[in-house]
Amino acid sequence: MPVQGWRPSLSGDLDRSPDVPHGPLSDLVPDVEAEAARQAFEALAGADPSPDAAARRRHLRALRAAVRDMAEPLAAALDADFGGRPRVETMAAEVGLVLAVADWTLRRLGRWMRPERVRLPMEFLGAKGRVERVPLGCVGIIGPWNYPVQLSLVPLVAALAGGNRVILKPSEWTPRTSSLLAGIVSRAVPDRVRVVQGGPDVASALTALPLDGLFFTGSTTTGRRVAEAAARNLVPVTLELGGKSPAILLPDADLSEAALSVMAGKLFSAGQTCVAPDYLLVPRTRMGETVEALKAATRRLYPDPDGPDYAAILRPQDRARLEDLLRGQQVVPLMERMPKAPKLGAWAVLDPDLESPAMREEIFGPVLPLVPYDDLAGAEAFANARPVPLAAYAFGRDVAACEGVLGRVRSGGAVVNDCITHVAAHPLPFGGAGESGMGAYHGEEGFRAFTRPRSLMVASRWSPVRMVRPPHGARVERIVRLLLR
Repeated sequence: MPVQGWRPSLSGDLDRSPDVPHGPLSDLVPDVEAEAARQAFEALAGADPSPDAAARRRHLRALRAAVRDMAEPLAAALDADFGGRPRVETMAAEVGLVLAVADWTLRRLGRWMRPERVRLPMEFLGAKGRVERVPLGCVGIIGPWNYPVQLSLVPLVAALAGGNRVILKPSEWTPRTSSLLAGIVSRAVPDRVRVVQGGPDVASALTALPLDGLFFTGSTTTGRRVAEAAARNLVPVTLELGGKSPAILLPDADLSEAALSVMAGKLFSAGQTCVAPDYLLVPRTRMGETVEALKAATRRLYPDPDGPDYAAILRPQDRARLEDLLRGQQVVPLMERMPKAPKLGAWAVLDPDLESPAMREEIFGPVLPLVPYDDLAGAEAFANARPVPLAAYAFGRDVAACEGVLGRVRSGGAVVNDCITHVAAHPLPFGGAGESGMGAYHGEEGFRAFTRPRSLMVASRWSPVRMVRPPHGARVERIVRLLLR
């Protein structure tokens, strides 16, 4: 019997009822809002389970055209949802990246779909084997609020390339943008994708469905709950989470150039980026000049913090949380003046308390702790003593030395002499490890994330393996002895 009154909640504790029996979705998520997820699931049940390459290209072209046509409305919606979001950031990191990924996928889809021939052992003489990439089936995508276009539609491109049917749940924190996304998708691919809107109840309902795959982008805390909820139906998950991504200044780093790259990455979307440099490891002897370089870089990038180039903090609770991080710390303002709310100025935290929230939690905003180190081995050990982050960055004149540092520091991805730009290099796989996620996407990895390998063998009537069929006799015993040599 179903547990009365229970339903999974991404905003609560999913561990309260670990032995919940499986039952109809209506037993687990009876809310009216949650019903939308079930209806979307049922509506997609009759869709073509494995469209051919031509159909997939039609889907991708239709989605690309719809996104391109709505580029300006999307920028306006994001600006309104954030209370200030630079148009260039939206066009480059949201709309432009989606279009580029769609184009890349369209050009390579045929090769990705091509079956791979596999040579079989001699005992299968005459048989033929191949491996095909087949759609997962009906998959769910839960998008976040910080990049609601890119982080909803880039996975959707991969899912459509894989031939899947999709239930897309965009963030409730960007309602104008999510409404536009629903219109874009319903116009472009109505037979392949359903968009469900709402808050945590709808997301919980989606994770409770017996899907064939689930893709989630968000915080590590919520990612755990998503994985736990999906596990009840043995739904495979791809989790793109976050973490405290370190940036390491090598002793020979050009501070002017490094500071410009660090602050450009840190302050893109006011730090509301999962791969933003979370803290900066600095040679102890260069702390003073590093602070001055960061100030100069920040003021060069954002001479007018209240201007249209600097994003606002979307959620009031995040602004309050970020202000709390600064309390009790030695802080230095990096901007000439602080902007008005809902924006938040950029701050450096010098030699932070390692037990403070600033060094235990992902910052996700324009606050940059500067942690001094005495030698590179110590800096590497410091980074590796923490959960695996989504990215790591190293700055120095000696590229080989930077690569060596990054080779010894665990992270999902890594960049030498820049920050966050690897996300836009969409042919490269993107994903985390440990607390920063599981699985990867972008490029061919996105196609592989939304497909699975299926083997196909065409048997030969002359195959030697048929010789071991009963009745067993002396000949079969000789074959067995050969196999055991």
